[in-house]
Amino acid sequence: MKRILVPIDFSENSLNALGYGVQIANKLNADLRVVHVKNKKKQYRYVQKDVEAMLHDDVEDWMKEISENFKSKYYVPNGVFDYKIREGNVFKEISNQAKYDDSALIVIGTHGASGFEDKWIGSNAYRLVCSAPVSVLTVRPERKWRGIGKIVLPISVDKSSRQKVPTVVGVANLFNAKIVVLGVKEKGFGLKESRVRAFVKQTVRFIENNTDLEVESKIISGGSKAKLVMKFIEEEDADLVATKIHHSSNPFEGLVKPFANELINESSCPVLAVPTKETLYL
Repeated sequence: MKRILVPIDFSENSLNALGYGVQIANKLNADLRVVHVKNKKKQYRYVQKDVEAMLHDDVEDWMKEISENFKSKYYVPNGVFDYKIREGNVFKEISNQAKYDDSALIVIGTHGASGFEDKWIGSNAYRLVCSAPVSVLTVRPERKWRGIGKIVLPISVDKSSRQKVPTVVGVANLFNAKIVVLGVKEKGFGLKESRVRAFVKQTVRFIENNTDLEVESKIISGGSKAKLVMKFIEEEDADLVATKIHHSSNPFEGLVKPFANELINESSCPVLAVPTKETLYL
């Protein structure tokens, strides 16, 4: 059986992501594992705000309590809802757990751009996305679960941007969601524009030929790629936007991925980050 992995730091943001994880596991008929990585920072209990609770260090009790609170929402026949406590570097331990479990998806909460550097989840979410062996769904705290009915699929002139299409189609099939293939025209010669349009048509044709999903396409241009996509997401009231995280053999390439980073921090809807590789193309 497939498994969904949800990292938590006992914040409301990470518990909101756990709500997403439960709903997706129900749809996927998957096991669900909650993981917490202990580090030197203080742990903040999610249900109490008093000083005694903040100083309490019994993570095992907290994990049991969270599991009991969320199990009532998990209804996979013969499914397993459990938890794991690890210790060490947060994003490395989560990536390792996903690898050991052969997880299908990681669902993680983010704190957005505000306070990004001083939060357990916030400071590690993007690094996790860059190193994870599987797709990662990032959820901002203000977005509560409402299902997945519309997915925005950005396509650029970069060939690897199409590698995420099969994963997005799989999620759309799971929820019978509409896919909006969004061509993003970047500054440059006219040849790039024609390639974007060609890639968008190829993607739409792939979806139409292989699924019964509703699909449409749009082309946008005129400024920052991330800002354009986020504006479109808000206008469409989308439930999910997909981006690629290109895993390169170049060790320095993974340090700065401004488009994905900006989406993860600021997108009004959850972001599905799909790992891609140099030699695979749709």
